[in-house]
Amino acid sequence: MHQLAAIQKSLRLIEEHLDQPLRMEDLARRVGLSFWHFQRMFTAMVGESAGSYLRRRRLATAAEQLRTTQRPMLDLALDCQFESHEAFTRAFKAEFGLTPSLYRAGRDHGVGSLQPAVLTASSLRLRYQHMKLTPEIVTLPSRTFVGLQSLFIVPSSPETNNLKVIPKLWDDFFDRIRELEPLELGVGYGLSDCPESLGLVASQPDEAVYLAGTAVADGTQPPKGMVTWVSSGGLYAKFTHVGRIEKIGETMGFIYGRWLATGDYQRASGPDIERYDHRFNPTSDESLLEIYLPVVRARQETGPR
Repeated sequence: MHQLAAIQKSLRLIEEHLDQPLRMEDLARRVGLSFWHFQRMFTAMVGESAGSYLRRRRLATAAEQLRTTQRPMLDLALDCQFESHEAFTRAFKAEFGLTPSLYRAGRDHGVGSLQPAVLTASSLRLRYQHMKLTPEIVTLPSRTFVGLQSLFIVPSSPETNNLKVIPKLWDDFFDRIRELEPLELGVGYGLSDCPESLGLVASQPDEAVYLAGTAVADGTQPPKGMVTWVSSGGLYAKFTHVGRIEKIGETMGFIYGRWLATGDYQRASGPDIERYDHRFNPTSDESLLEIYLPVVRARQETGPR
């Protein structure tokens, strides 16, 4: 339950900082999660990124004050951490479909605003009630992978580009696979991790890095243009994604938004690992691929909940 408690705490901190500066990196640190994993967990549990949620909650608070007070528009804009009245007006209109002035004048025609999120284990079960994925907890050895890598935006983001970036990466890798000696013939491995863990700089919070490659013997030198990733040994939660590849975002949402949030394990450091074999067909409803997440058993909570 550690991850659920962390996101619940982040929601409380957001409410306390609606009229104060709040960097998402600082928010992640205060709830005890890495920035990348915080973003992924928050989006999966709440349904939108932390930055988007904070912005919309600030605008909702401004809308309430427009209706109930006569505070100057610029004061409301500054409270919402906008640098100008104009920027506030643009964001308000994008959210509510009309300007702050018209909203204050009562021209909203019943437009609602975002209420504070209430996040519980029960609400997460309801959100993902259509999905029933039970992982197998397995122990894996440390392994070496070689392949091609690229930055991409994760499926849970509204700006996702994974289905454009990753298939092309696999095509480029298979054009060069003869340069390697795979440990498992006919098996490909896709690994994803936060850019910071590899010394890369993300251009936006939902960006990750992906390796399309194969398992090789330890000590294998990567061909020119390829890179080496090493996964640590230990406990992994093994999930099976069934269906077309474009649905993988739903599976990852369940893993991060339900299973990790309410289960007995929490995410450990290291990349997610996807294993592709003869059962995988990206356009088939019967396609299978395995997903492995590094995990540790969560500390048991004591006392009242």
